[in-house]
Amino acid sequence: MTLQLSRAPFPDVPETTIVVQAVERLASEFPTCHRTLVTTTVAQCRRDLDGSPPGAMPELLERLAPQRLRQEC
Repeated sequence: MTLQLSRAPFPDVPETTIVVQAVERLASEFPTCHRTLVTTTVAQCRRDLDGSPPGAMPELLERLAPQRLRQEC
């Protein structure tokens, strides 16, 4: 599966790193969720957060994705 991400600038941290770190952490936090669901959820959250301040993206993603995963798993 390939994640399609926008190229918004993030200070000092590549966007792909933010997404990968979120997937890794959430896959551990939600072991009953299939990794594909975690990856898809994080990617969708990232797209939904497009337009948010770049510096806030990691925190916003870390808040939104777990909320959605709780509903799914």
